[in-house]
Amino acid sequence: MAFPKERFGHYPFVKSAQQGYLIMKSVGFLVAVVGLFGIAAVSHAGAIADPVALKQRLEALVKGKDGRVGICAQDQSGTMVCIRGEERFSLQSVVKLIVGAAVLDAADRGLADLKAPIVVKPENLSLSVQPLAKIVEREGVFQTNADDLVRRAIVDSDSAAVDILIERLGGPAKVDQFAEGKGILGIRIDRDERHLQTETVGLRWKPDYVDAKVLQKAMKAVPEAERDAAFEAYQKDPRDTATPRAMTAFLAALMNGKLLAAGSTQRLLAIMGETVTFPDRLRAGTGAGWSVAHKTGTSRTWKGVNAATNDVGILTAPDGGKIAVAVFVADSRETPTQRSAIIAGAAQAVTEAYH
Repeated sequence: MAFPKERFGHYPFVKSAQQGYLIMKSVGFLVAVVGLFGIAAVSHAGAIADPVALKQRLEALVKGKDGRVGICAQDQSGTMVCIRGEERFSLQSVVKLIVGAAVLDAADRGLADLKAPIVVKPENLSLSVQPLAKIVEREGVFQTNADDLVRRAIVDSDSAAVDILIERLGGPAKVDQFAEGKGILGIRIDRDERHLQTETVGLRWKPDYVDAKVLQKAMKAVPEAERDAAFEAYQKDPRDTATPRAMTAFLAALMNGKLLAAGSTQRLLAIMGETVTFPDRLRAGTGAGWSVAHKTGTSRTWKGVNAATNDVGILTAPDGGKIAVAVFVADSRETPTQRSAIIAGAAQAVTEAYH
């Protein structure tokens, strides 16, 4: 197509109709590109619109609450908002998410076979919450694999499942190395569930404790003063803890596809989306259209004080955008309902700050 000379006569830098045509063609291309980017910008997921306002709202949420509350949230643009983000909080069963990710990472690197048979025997059991124990008690043994154990550890918060996985990884230090290897500092994994949970009540793990009745009898025999000292030591112990900032960085790496291979990322998020424990925490604070992939953690309460009530996860907005959130409530005399309400309130504040 040719353009008449007079169309460009009043533009002194245009010397010919041919040059004018080339300019118009270039402009047309640029307009098209800008249009495409404009559409992309309109349809792009949102973010935390006002970080300052969100922080103020979170501060108001935790003001006057009994105990320490640590909260961090990070959107996909990298904006992070924290309350007590650098303090350490006990992970409790949140560790099961980190262990699950470590197992999937080992599989990504060809160091683990997720489908290889694993036989669970009575001596492989742990303590506290472990639905696997009922299966083993009924069947004598249970044949499974690492993929199934990852799911059980996260969805059901099964302590036997996570302890078996930790052992097969090579111990807690290997889980620590996994997080550090991903550039995430501020997370410590020092013990499996067997050793952590018994030490918090003034005991040392013994194989006999796989029998819940034996464990309960041993716990009742611990002198009150020793139990007090063990609980106080646990509250101050830096082992098996994380900062809200580090935990949120871990979640953000997962949601942005930087923690695991693509297939493992999808698998872990799907598993987290099935979590059945404590729906009154993060899940209760998200509005219509939001979805939650998360892992909870809860300690025992001693003399009215609960050392750890946690929920960490990835919240997905109706537009597909994601926010990583970690909420830890520590050393609190609030009721279970009140502690859960704090976590739900944090989720509500974060999701309502998203635009």
